[in-house]
Amino acid sequence: MKIVKQLPAGEYTVIEVSEKTYFGNYAVIDGKEYPTAIAYDLPNCIGIKGSGNFVNKDVTFHD
Repeated sequence: MKIVKQLPAGEYTVIEVSEKTYFGNYAVIDGKEYPTAIAYDLPNCIGIKGSGNFVNKDVTFHD
């Protein structure tokens, strides 16, 4: 699924994905694994520990 938006948040980046999904403990973007953190009250969003330009990239999640 695609990342459609992102917002920096300290050492994290909040990403919004194109569809509802189960967010696991890790996000994989461009072959790199990032730990996730809950982004409360933000539909289709999850925090990832890291920074970069993630918009329009594919992401997968796992535990």
